Amino acid sequence: MSVETRLYVGSERGLSIWRSKNGAWDQESEETLDTGAFWRIEGSHARPEQVFVAVSGSGLFRTDDAGKNWSKVLDRDVRSVTADPSDSRVIYAGTEPIHLYRSEDSGDHWEDLSSLQDMPEEVRKEWWFPVPPNIAHVLNIFVHPDDPRIIYLCLEHGGVVRSLDRGATWEDVSQGIDYVDMHMISSLPHRLDRYYVSSARGFFTSDDPSKGWVRAENGFTRDYFHDFLFLPPTTAGGNPTMLAATADKSPGSWSRPEHAQAAVFRSFDCGESWHQVGEGLPDRLEPAIWGLTGHPADPNTAFVGLGKLSMRTPTENGPGTVLTTRDRGDSWDALPVQVPSVRALWAAAE
Repeated sequence: MSVETRLYVGSERGLSIWRSKNGAWDQESEETLDTGAFWRIEGSHARPEQVFVAVSGSGLFRTDDAGKNWSKVLDRDVRSVTADPSDSRVIYAGTEPIHLYRSEDSGDHWEDLSSLQDMPEEVRKEWWFPVPPNIAHVLNIFVHPDDPRIIYLCLEHGGVVRSLDRGATWEDVSQGIDYVDMHMISSLPHRLDRYYVSSARGFFTSDDPSKGWVRAENGFTRDYFHDFLFLPPTTAGGNPTMLAATADKSPGSWSRPEHAQAAVFRSFDCGESWHQVGEGLPDRLEPAIWGLTGHPADPNTAFVGLGKLSMRTPTENGPGTVLTTRDRGDSWDALPVQVPSVRALWAAAE
């Protein structure tokens, strides 16, 4: 990779920052920030020195100098964060219990988008989590890059909700999803008429989520889906490459010796068909794939973070692994980094 990269790696126990230079990886820092797991790391490629991390039970933290210094900018149980792709000063944070906060000034001041709480009781009664204390949270926030008025939330557990007016009003758009333990949602890049969403029991697509979702699992040999990623097309006007992190059955069954039986799948046809990738990897990875992020400059490169995470007994989690592909998933190599079980990744340019 010709562009020097900082890789932020979050775990149940802290955050480490690694820097690539001349093909080698050196650890720049290691932070605990506060007690809690690092659920999400994200920034804006327009401002690579500014990065946000969501720490469960603790808050949202920000660095403005690529990890040298950190400050808590939101004192809540934060589980998700994203920057508006059209304006990096606009930050959204999702919490447990379910609330969505927005900042117009990079996290200095926040507004609770309280209209989310006005959704009908039949929608809110699905807002629960299968692990005690059974409180649901906002796991993923998607702000459409081509129309920032469009916001989608993945609720774990609770379905998919969306706003078409920048959070003033909300509607449930979970029709067609039978088990609403949701993980990630995104549109096909630069499209307003094709969406994808992953869940604990399915991978779905829709031309219009308000009219329902259909399964898009042709070729998958796993039934648990977490993060997915789009890599830019290789030719002008071509399809993006899709990578999806999968596992076999839900985490409740991962006490088995084979643990998650994870795998990476790829699609060249916008999710119409999938095939497993990973030359040099076992067919079934024991640790789960929790983090998946692209390279800030190289369209062929991506990173995945693995770990044997247990939501019930996180202290028993072992070491983690970060893998990288430089050929869109054909082959993978382990980075020479020592990290605990990985929960979140973010790659930023130097």
